[in-house]
Amino acid sequence: MQKVFREIKKQPYIHRTHSLNFSAHIHEDIELVFVRRGGGIAYCDGKKYTLRENSFFMVFPNQVHRYEECDSGEYILFILKPTMLLSYRNVFLEGLPASAEWSLNDAKNDNLVYLLETVVYEYNRDGYSPIISAYLTAIFGKLLKVYEIQKSNVSGNTVLQILEYCSEHYKENISVGEIAQKLHISCSCVSHIFSSRLAMNFCDYINSLRLADAVQLLKSGNYSVTEVSNLSGFSTLRTFNRAFLKKYGVPPSKYGK
Repeated sequence: MQKVFREIKKQPYIHRTHSLNFSAHIHEDIELVFVRRGGGIAYCDGKKYTLRENSFFMVFPNQVHRYEECDSGEYILFILKPTMLLSYRNVFLEGLPASAEWSLNDAKNDNLVYLLETVVYEYNRDGYSPIISAYLTAIFGKLLKVYEIQKSNVSGNTVLQILEYCSEHYKENISVGEIAQKLHISCSCVSHIFSSRLAMNFCDYINSLRLADAVQLLKSGNYSVTEVSNLSGFSTLRTFNRAFLKKYGVPPSKYGK
């Protein structure tokens, strides 16, 4: 399971989905979610947002973001490179939104829902095309008029290095000190990045990666709880049970039953 999304997309990713429960990640693309139905919780650079029906959640390049409790609604997800929106490329590369969330109402609709649904329909029918590109430019043009964009001097390179290191070593007994040593930065810098950019501490983040693997292993039905604990990187079965119960509300032995 890939923990840090950094793939280079030549075409936009447009998808209607019922689940957005992705752990913290960072990439060089624009990510936009429209909540068609339901809601959930989202984090962007350490800020918590409550997503409601007809709200947008827009993430600029190199912002750390994740989703929680977004598994019982309907969401339209867009992931695309800033270069696909030539008219607004510099806005996304040089600025950041004051808030990642914006709610739509009838007075502000401005045909946005129609444009979103048309893009999804055209994309599913014919794939990416100049028509899709034109619709995307219109959608983001309308959104940038209502989002407050501020000048940015934030570099996501250190954050990306930390998350990539965690994604490669989370099954091992890694620590803040090890990451700091490997990346030649201070322990306080690593801890600050987790608290300010991810809104969670280091141990909780590592456990979230391990638990994501554990859930997939449990769903397969091929492993015992003890085997799942070992394969997903937990040091003891007790630690695994405690972390699993805290996140999912049931012990791993009862998950899925």
